[in-house]
Amino acid sequence: MIEKTTGTSPREPRIVFSREAVKQLLASGCSCYSQDAPDDMVLGMCFNSLGIPVTHSPLFHQARPMDYSKDYLAHQVPISFHKHWNIDPVEVYLTWLAKEDDPVSDQIIKKPKKEREDL
Repeated sequence: MIEKTTGTSPREPRIVFSREAVKQLLASGCSCYSQDAPDDMVLGMCFNSLGIPVTHSPLFHQARPMDYSKDYLAHQVPISFHKHWNIDPVEVYLTWLAKEDDPVSDQIIKKPKKEREDL
């Protein structure tokens, strides 16, 4: 998968592509019609014209964990969170996204892991 970032931070993934989808997109010549075009919508139109299905997942969250109700997040396995101001993104990763046996987590400077309810 290839991750496309938007916004001001490279840590804010919002769209994930397969390698084959990117190859087809590049070969098609489809592109944004202006610098300020809504890139996600234009990409959706391009992929639609190529017959490549676009799938929305509610597990890509547009805000921080604390911006959602605890009940809403309690019944899902989030893929990502965005808007990392006034929070520690590493702590969010370790608390919400890392699996218990995640080797990447072991390489991160660990702080005491907080409970999800504390964030």
